[in-house]
Amino acid sequence: MERKVKPSPLLLFALGFLLGGVALFVHIPYVVVLFIGLIGLAVFFENPFVSVLLTVFGYIFLPDILCLLLAYGVFGLYMFRRFFRKNDPLVVASHETVPYVYFLLMAIQTVTSIMISGSLRDMAIHTAGLMLLIMIVNEADDEKRLHEIFSAIAIASTVLALIGIAQYVIGIDVEEEWVDKASNGDIRARVYSLFGNPNIFAEYLVMTMPILVGVFWTTKRDSVRLTFIAMFLINLLALFMTMSRGGWLGLAVAAFVFLFIVRKELLLLAIPISGVVIAALPQTIISRFMTIFNLRDTSTSYRFKIWEVTGKVIHDHFLIGLGLGHLPFKYTFERYIRTMPIYHAHNTFIQIFAEIGLVGFILFLIFIVAIFINLWRYPLKSEDPYMRVMGAAMTASFAGMLFHGMFENIFYMTKITTTFWILLAITFSLVRICKKRNARNDAEKRIDTYGEQSFI
Repeated sequence: MERKVKPSPLLLFALGFLLGGVALFVHIPYVVVLFIGLIGLAVFFENPFVSVLLTVFGYIFLPDILCLLLAYGVFGLYMFRRFFRKNDPLVVASHETVPYVYFLLMAIQTVTSIMISGSLRDMAIHTAGLMLLIMIVNEADDEKRLHEIFSAIAIASTVLALIGIAQYVIGIDVEEEWVDKASNGDIRARVYSLFGNPNIFAEYLVMTMPILVGVFWTTKRDSVRLTFIAMFLINLLALFMTMSRGGWLGLAVAAFVFLFIVRKELLLLAIPISGVVIAALPQTIISRFMTIFNLRDTSTSYRFKIWEVTGKVIHDHFLIGLGLGHLPFKYTFERYIRTMPIYHAHNTFIQIFAEIGLVGFILFLIFIVAIFINLWRYPLKSEDPYMRVMGAAMTASFAGMLFHGMFENIFYMTKITTTFWILLAITFSLVRICKKRNARNDAEKRIDTYGEQSFI
């Protein structure tokens, strides 16, 4: 039985004394914050799933350092509570072992890095992501809880999209490095919401929008359907306003993958629908998209030059790489060419190859392939329509994300890296639920078979 922890009167007195002392010596607003924080601790301690749900919703709105503190703090409280739940240990399923092996490799690449202090930054981010994965897969253990997590992500994404749309309406400055004025002089804004960079915001939208489609597809209530289609259109509008060509292509890949899995026949409508959409799009967006094929566009030629120099870095550090994270890469890259002060390679795959070498890159590919294999073996083969459609949504999310990763580094920013680990956790939760149902169905079939034999 779970051990119940009753609040001690002495503890309550101590908390009251603490609040009173703060009220005397500090400004009242700090007391309010402290009071809210104590209430939050009590709620999180008593209901770990609430803490997971609020973390999944709220991390994206926080500055990077607070995002990490939230993940570490909630996980610490979660493990402290687990200490009192002797009958409910944490479990690592067999299909979840590859990420832990890859995490171990990242830890090794941190301590052997050419710049350990720089690698520690990225290791701290991945550690926070792994903590969230552990909490989510152990708490989102049924369809209802998983649906609540999907809804939390969808709402958060829509709020961020609305902030981005507001930026476009109000008007924001376009940084020089974001747009080639010679090719795209008519672009008046590139929205970034709370991400500081439009390409990063586009990465996030590509990762979350398939979830909106999945929830819309699976719900049977018209009011909920209308709500989620409206939310999707808001996210889509914000994605267009980022002017991120990689983001647009990433979403197109995600849409193709989702429809191919769920309703292949709808792909026949892709050509006429694309024609209508292109005809309705502003010339600004069409011109921006066509610059993909314009090698004179500075943002396009800039990437090609980065990839060329990164190839030289990989050649000279082929087997073991530079060390985890963008800072060892930046330090080394700028020794090859001092006129390009970059932060990453603008390509997830060659960035990872440069960071952790050939062996690490092969393990990364195994890690990614394992995600799709698990989705294919369980959710996508499930007889439950909800599991199958949400499995398709997660497959589309990873496909779109990885395609966009050919033009950006998805493991650079704290919030995007954290989002990757959350989506991975959701995938594992889907797999766990499917495996549990399969085991139950197999047990029922065995009982029916043995019962019939006994009767005979």
